[in-house]
Amino acid sequence: MDSDDAPTLSADTLALLQSFLSEKQEQEERFAQLQEAADTEFQNTKKIDMSYFQEDWQLSQFWYDDATSDFIADRAFANTQDGDHIAFISSPTAYVTFRNKYERSNAFVFEFDQRFDVFRDQFVHYDFNHPVEFARAQDMKHKFKFIVADPPFLNEDCLAQTMETVKFLAAEGAKVMIDTGAVMEDLALKLIGAKITNFRPAHKGGLANEFRCYATFNDDKLTWLSK
Repeated sequence: MDSDDAPTLSADTLALLQSFLSEKQEQEERFAQLQEAADTEFQNTKKIDMSYFQEDWQLSQFWYDDATSDFIADRAFANTQDGDHIAFISSPTAYVTFRNKYERSNAFVFEFDQRFDVFRDQFVHYDFNHPVEFARAQDMKHKFKFIVADPPFLNEDCLAQTMETVKFLAAEGAKVMIDTGAVMEDLALKLIGAKITNFRPAHKGGLANEFRCYATFNDDKLTWLSK
C-alpha cells in the first residue's frame, strides 16, 4: 500500500483518541503516586476511592454505584462489633467504602486484582478457582463474623467455589451477604442457606443481567422476601 493510501483519522476521532490516552496516563500517574504513598506511610494516607482503580472487564470487574456500596458497608458495620473480622470477597468497591466510612482494622478485601495490595495487610490475593489456597488461610479459618461475597463470574461453578471460601472463613453464627445474578437464587439457598432479599445491587455502568442480594440474616434494612 502506498503511503498516500494509508488510512487516516479524522480530526474529531484523533481528538477523542488523544483525550482517552491523556486520561489513561493521568490515572496511571495517580495510581503510581498512591502506591508510593502506601509504601511509605500507609496508615496516614488520604482516603482512597475507586477512581484510582479502572474497571478491568477481562477480570469481570463492574464497580457498584455509591448507593450500593454504602448500603453494603452500612450492613457490615451494623451487624458487627469492634474486633470482629469482616471479609469482602471479590467486592473491592464495598470494601473501599467501608474502609473510608468506618474505623475497623479487621476488615479484609479478598481480591484477584493485585492493584488492591495498596491496602497491605488488609489485602488477600484470592483466586476463586482455589477457594482455600491463599496467604494466611489457616490463621483466618472460621474467624469472620460478617462476609460479603460478589462472585466475579455469573455461573454455578464460580458461585459454588466462592461459597467454599465463605464456609472456610465463617465463624459460628457468621452473617453472609451474596450479590450475584437473579438466576442464582436457588443455588445460593442450597449452598449456604442465603435467601433473596429486598435489596437490589446496582452498578455504575449498568449491567444487562438482573442482580439480587441474598443473605443468611435479616435486619432493619435488609429483609427476606416472602414467597
